[in-house]
Amino acid sequence: MKQVLLYNRNTQHIESEKTYQADGLAFLYKTKIGKTLIHSILNKKMVSKIYGQAVKSRQSRYLIKKFIHHYNIDTSEIKQPIESFRNFNAFFIRELVPGARPVDETPSHLISPADSRLMVFDLANTGALPVKGYWYSLLDLVKDKKIAQEYHDGWCFVYRLAPSDYHRFCYIDNGTQTGVKRLRGVLHSVNPIALSATKNLLSKNYRELTVLETENFEKVVQLEVGALLVGKIVQRKRHAHTFRRGEEKGWFEYGGSTIIQLFKKQYITPDPDILEHSVKGIETLVKMGEKTGAKL
Repeated sequence: MKQVLLYNRNTQHIESEKTYQADGLAFLYKTKIGKTLIHSILNKKMVSKIYGQAVKSRQSRYLIKKFIHHYNIDTSEIKQPIESFRNFNAFFIRELVPGARPVDETPSHLISPADSRLMVFDLANTGALPVKGYWYSLLDLVKDKKIAQEYHDGWCFVYRLAPSDYHRFCYIDNGTQTGVKRLRGVLHSVNPIALSATKNLLSKNYRELTVLETENFEKVVQLEVGALLVGKIVQRKRHAHTFRRGEEKGWFEYGGSTIIQLFKKQYITPDPDILEHSVKGIETLVKMGEKTGAKL
């Protein structure tokens, strides 16, 4: 498997991604039997449903300490005692203590909606959206001809959440939304193993689309993408809502998931270090509320 490289802005070094339960994903995506399961059982969401029930059972609590140890998770950031989580999924969608994710309040600063690995794409130069070496059309992703045409030459920010990340996400600015649109699709993993083995991956995922009318970045299209063994995206507000920068928009239940944002080129510019590494095919590690770009 190709090694996944990440740029750490704090150390200014390139790191390798640390994965979890990779053997199971390799079986699903790299073997004939696994691929058969994906195209028959998984497309019916049966495995996702069963796995979802398993991680919500009390028996799954034993996974919590193993997970913390594997990823060296900072437990001092977690709002409640580790022993109080009723199951693994409850730990996975854990809340953090106030101040653990400070939000950059400078109005002209574009911020990350989540802890993630960020890659930025210039859609004017690609004609389609590449993710880990594969391509899919913007129209397939958003399923809206008007939006696809409106953003065909814009910026696309892809925030990939790994299992170890904080899985709650926020609004990036003050503004309003009209509602959340559900886009049905097949569930697949966003783990690099799956990304290297499945074409048109994200366009086949269940996803939810929100048009955000923001104060500083004009109209922003945001999609939350569900992944294999997840399927559930929880939104705080599904209908018309006035929001504030840093306000919690929702969360992903167990698994690795992705947030995609589309911007018009004339309103924002990505941070130079993120753009530089994106061109090289390297994702940048970012935290929720951290600056990732700026208003033009």
